[in-house]
Amino acid sequence: MAHRVRLSLYVAVVVVCSMIAQLPPSCFSAPLSEHIVALTVDDVIRATIERNTGIETESYNPKISEADILINKGDFDPSLNLGLDETYDRQKQSLDINSTSEGQIDYNLSLSGKAVTGTLYELKWQNYRYNGNSPFLNLFSYYSSGLSLTLTQPVLKGFGVDIQLTNLNAAKNTLQMKKYAYDAAVVAKVSEAVKDYWGLVEARKAIEAAAIALTLAQKTCEEVNARIKVGMTAPVDIYTAEAETAVREEALLEAEKNAKNAENTLKGIMNIELGGTRLETVSRPPDTAVPPPLESIVEQALKSRQDYQKALLDKKNKELFARYYKNQMLPDLNAVASYGQSGLNGQYHSTIDDLTSGNYFSWKFGLVLNVPIFNWKNRGNLMKADFEARQTDAALREIKKTISVEAAEAYNNLSYAIKKIKASGKSLLAAEKLLEAEQGKFRAGLSTLNDLLKFQRDYASAVYDEAKSRADYALSLVELNRIQGLLP
Repeated sequence: MAHRVRLSLYVAVVVVCSMIAQLPPSCFSAPLSEHIVALTVDDVIRATIERNTGIETESYNPKISEADILINKGDFDPSLNLGLDETYDRQKQSLDINSTSEGQIDYNLSLSGKAVTGTLYELKWQNYRYNGNSPFLNLFSYYSSGLSLTLTQPVLKGFGVDIQLTNLNAAKNTLQMKKYAYDAAVVAKVSEAVKDYWGLVEARKAIEAAAIALTLAQKTCEEVNARIKVGMTAPVDIYTAEAETAVREEALLEAEKNAKNAENTLKGIMNIELGGTRLETVSRPPDTAVPPPLESIVEQALKSRQDYQKALLDKKNKELFARYYKNQMLPDLNAVASYGQSGLNGQYHSTIDDLTSGNYFSWKFGLVLNVPIFNWKNRGNLMKADFEARQTDAALREIKKTISVEAAEAYNNLSYAIKKIKASGKSLLAAEKLLEAEQGKFRAGLSTLNDLLKFQRDYASAVYDEAKSRADYALSLVELNRIQGLLP
């Protein structure tokens, strides 16, 4: 009867110690000056996106690419030109003692640019006023006005809207690539932060397990002392019990150090000051669920993985430039056309009347051909673009293979974590029962102190393994989502 009472008391002590150990370490170890922050997984995700400096750095790249789009749009900007100048010339004539003088005022306005078809255009309005006393001129002064339009259209090299928009379309693709890169950085950093969160949860569980082991050792020391006093055990046993207690004290200190390092790692990725704040993990590891088939995981990854989508756009850009440089190998043949009307009179308004009458006009049409002899530059650009296109195609295949391998590994890890949770739960229950039985045998003198201490260590390890298996499951879920390009 006394044996059963002692066994029951011991089981009660173990249960109480376990309950104490499950309390947050801050309840008994946090300095009063520390600010306690209750932290969920969602808090980690939000804070990492808002505060992580690596994500902030990556966020500027899409904005830079938006500026590149504006720069390339500038190739098709029209240009308005306004000119106003006055000249004066006075010379002495060789056959006449009198000198001659000429003065002219020019005021011109033109609009020029390039259309997306590659057409160069220039609409020009020219005006000038002449004033002079030359004996060779019938008029002392007169006005002249002219309105003309000149068009230059590439026929071979540079022909086509797609060719003209190559740089602009490539810049738009690059912008989307930068957005994919930013999204990939967010997924990577957030996944790392959430993994650090579950790493901190695991480290705190290690403290709990070490505290349980230490409490059991301390209780065993008290019991050994009591048995020595009544002559039930040899005095030397106390040294064994105290040595084991010291070892477990060191293990607890090591667990606390590891937990502090894990906390600092999480603070670092969330950009939180390391001192003055203690993070309390509130979220519990998610319940287990059957993962989707591996084929669907790979299919989802190919749809949403940012690096794969980025590589697809990179290949598209390389193909754009390959097509562009292939066009640049053609001869430079331009069709040139111009038409203009003019007026000349002693009064400016009469000059405008002449201009609008259509009686005085000029036109021109022709072809200009320029054939490079060797064309080494365009040959080199075409060769480079062709090899780069092939290179991106190989990179795509490599990424696709990597995704398949990573998905298979993550799928296996998740499946193993589910099985490990079940197995570790059974092991914990068995270790608890074995410890209770071993305590009874020790009290009855049927077991040695070393055996008892071993079963205590096994029990503490089982407590940690069970908690670790749940944290590992949460980590496996994070990794599976990361491989698919998804946030945790």
